[in-house]
Amino acid sequence: MIPQSVYKRPPAYENVYQWHLGMVPKTIQVNEKTVDNPARNNAIFVVHGMGQQAWAETAALLRSGFEDVLEEIDDENPDAPIHPLSIPAPFIQEGFWANFDNLEKTFPEEVKHLEDSKIDFFVRMWKKRSISPTRTLRWFFSQQLKLVNPSVIWRIHLVAWLLYIPLQIVSFCMLTSLWLTKRNIIGSVLGDVRLYVSPRGVIERAIVQRIDKRVGSAFLRMIGLDWDFKRLKIKDRIKSNGKPVVFDRIIWVAHSLGSVVSYNVLSDLFHRANDIEKSDTSTDEQRKAVQKFRDSLRRFITIGSPLDKIAFLFQGGDNALRPWPQEDRVDLVKASYVGTGQKTRLRDFWINFYHVFDPVSGALQNPLICGKNPPLNFHIGMFKIPGLAHVSYWTDRYTLKYILSRLYGKEFLPVPADQNLKPITLTLLALLGYTVWSAIIAAILVLIFWGIWPALVSLTGKIWN
Repeated sequence: MIPQSVYKRPPAYENVYQWHLGMVPKTIQVNEKTVDNPARNNAIFVVHGMGQQAWAETAALLRSGFEDVLEEIDDENPDAPIHPLSIPAPFIQEGFWANFDNLEKTFPEEVKHLEDSKIDFFVRMWKKRSISPTRTLRWFFSQQLKLVNPSVIWRIHLVAWLLYIPLQIVSFCMLTSLWLTKRNIIGSVLGDVRLYVSPRGVIERAIVQRIDKRVGSAFLRMIGLDWDFKRLKIKDRIKSNGKPVVFDRIIWVAHSLGSVVSYNVLSDLFHRANDIEKSDTSTDEQRKAVQKFRDSLRRFITIGSPLDKIAFLFQGGDNALRPWPQEDRVDLVKASYVGTGQKTRLRDFWINFYHVFDPVSGALQNPLICGKNPPLNFHIGMFKIPGLAHVSYWTDRYTLKYILSRLYGKEFLPVPADQNLKPITLTLLALLGYTVWSAIIAAILVLIFWGIWPALVSLTGKIWN
């Protein structure tokens, strides 16, 4: 039974809103039965994308979206066995890595053993190698040349390749303009992509390796483990009301470049788990911890992911990607079945959300990252603004409801049906995307040359005279 005060403005002296984990009760009543509260042992791990991110910024965006859809679910299902408002939004841990240019934050233990003069030296080296507008601009131009190379036609559709050519002209003009006016944007935002997928030199590679380690450690901390799959000390675990917390079910959500980071970190975790299971020197405690890891990771959800594009540009994967183990994905985590009767099948734990108006994202299909089995690719709602669609996932109702329902389960929240679109529908969506982007690119080119042409005419006239 939900207190009436939950739905009306409660008196000031009543404490009814469970807005952080320490306030969530361990059990709740469902159909006159006492069951474990899913908000206590289920959690979200989120990894942000590129840009000047602040700590917990992405986690706050996701939590805000969950708050809104929980209200909607409650309004849409008044006769549900349990009101969603009695189960608050889940605990969210962020795999934060955006401050990689800060030596003290990236390598805190190593800095303790450096002399002051060496710290000053390496601080300057860190910033020079991690934030370099000129190096980033050169790198992006080299990638553009790869995309317009005619050999690319054999690997992608001709229509897509023809679209690349004007797109690169626009991109070239925009990047050059940013380099002349706001170099900090190139260095601190676009530079994240260049640094992570194509590091050069020892320091850049050390930074990228530490990004992966920090993200992996943040996830393992949620299940109380370290990289050796040994139990963390109590002081190193996540705390709630001063007590250590270990979660049983976690959904890993990764946005944009964060999906590339997450792919590599998961690859390391899967390989590490396999090595420990097969090693003769591993302890029983470590093998149980590996099983804990496989049981706890319930979904890997990528949103606005450029993984296919990264795999396309870096086919070997040596610099940008570390492919997962060769076995079927359902063997990497605790497999479960969906459906009934003859339609029963193994559930895939990797789901990808994308939109045709999000130029970064796309359906993930490249064999380098997917093998022979692409993840479940879901296209989100149609009415998105081109370009801004890349950040629309945090407010997309279907995406948020899907994540919540898979985390808590259908016995607590309604489970949205999978948005498996037919091939013809996906083809029409792709054509729509190409048409819209072509129109946008054409308009930008007209504006660019409309502004340049009079200046060229004037300059030519002065020279001629």
